[in-house]
Amino acid sequence: MPRGPAMAKEIEIKYAVEDLAVVKRKLRAAGATHLGTVEQSDAYFDTPDRRLLAADSGLRLRTTRILRRGAEKIEGGALLTFKGPARRGGRAKVRTEQQSHVGAPAVVAEILAACGLGEMVTIVKRRCSWRLGRCRVELDRLPILGCFVEIEGPSAKAIYSAAGRLGLRGEPIKTHYVRLLKDCCRHIGQTCRVVRMDRCDISCRRPGRRGE
Repeated sequence: MPRGPAMAKEIEIKYAVEDLAVVKRKLRAAGATHLGTVEQSDAYFDTPDRRLLAADSGLRLRTTRILRRGAEKIEGGALLTFKGPARRGGRAKVRTEQQSHVGAPAVVAEILAACGLGEMVTIVKRRCSWRLGRCRVELDRLPILGCFVEIEGPSAKAIYSAAGRLGLRGEPIKTHYVRLLKDCCRHIGQTCRVVRMDRCDISCRRPGRRGE
């Protein structure tokens, strides 16, 4: 029986930070290339009993609005992404990933709904992307949660080398944004359906958050 195409592999680490400006200065000092700054609207779909979330998997429909152009050409339309559960062991987060650009996001959402998948939560965040060596560095501002740095690359060795150049040390966060948001909203007694940045200069400082 013929085998289907192998799923791509995502290798990344993520740190919570208090000040993205500090990381941005270190990126410039290290000779990193600014790829662009965007606002991303990420709609996550799941079954009514949250089967994907329970399995540490995710189905995301992303639309992107360009805020500042950089060296990367950003395609229009939307991006549909499936991510499998993270592998056990190791400090870096490794999981399978398959994605494709799609045309009309509203139509795609209707197709997913017809298949029994509803929109669980939509997170609107701001992302500033950089290229450092063989790694991609994402500076993220999220509503409620604050600021994060994600580094993705070809190997755990490469991404930890990039993290060291940026002064990011300690144990990275393996929990994905949806789970972090769900836990945070439960803690503050809110129901999270659509969360977005109200202001471009939203403060990332949160009580009890440890900076890197």
